[in-house]
Amino acid sequence: MIIRHRWRTAAAQLALWLVAAGAIVYFSQQAYVGAHGLVASREFEAEIATLSEQLASLKETRQSYEHRIDLLSSDQLDPDLLDEEARVDLGWLHPNDRVVETR
Repeated sequence: MIIRHRWRTAAAQLALWLVAAGAIVYFSQQAYVGAHGLVASREFEAEIATLSEQLASLKETRQSYEHRIDLLSSDQLDPDLLDEEARVDLGWLHPNDRVVETR
């Protein structure tokens, strides 16, 4: 009976070590390729870089629109921009203008 007792103890310890090793391997693998792991963080950083470029482009576009709106304000009216907008809205052309229709 003493031999069986030692066998059970050794088997229990081996099972404990195998379970612990399995848990370590599982969590290590998840830390590397899981949803919040190293691979995913690299993908998030690449997506952040792409979205930052898009944001910079949109900010530049918005700034150009705001500048054109400021030029049309009553305080500092730009005559060239006003003339351009009036010609577009009314469909008038200057004799020296060339019209290219794209449809």
